[in-house]
Amino acid sequence: MAVAADIAARTVSLFAVVALLCLTLVSCNSEGDALYALRKSLSDPGNVLESWDPTLVNPCTWFHITCNQDNRVTRV
Repeated sequence: MAVAADIAARTVSLFAVVALLCLTLVSCNSEGDALYALRKSLSDPGNVLESWDPTLVNPCTWFHITCNQDNRVTRV
């Protein structure tokens, strides 16, 4: 019985870790989401901000975005 309880405890712990990792990955693009919302509120007739794609994980690859060494947006 102790072995079954140990396996159950490990399974629950593993599930909790995986769930936390999934939540972390989902929230990773909060800067990109905010910048994309800004883009949608702006008038961009020349499509200068066309590279601002919220499906890209890292907004540091977008034109007119500057990031630091930690890939955090520092300037628009």
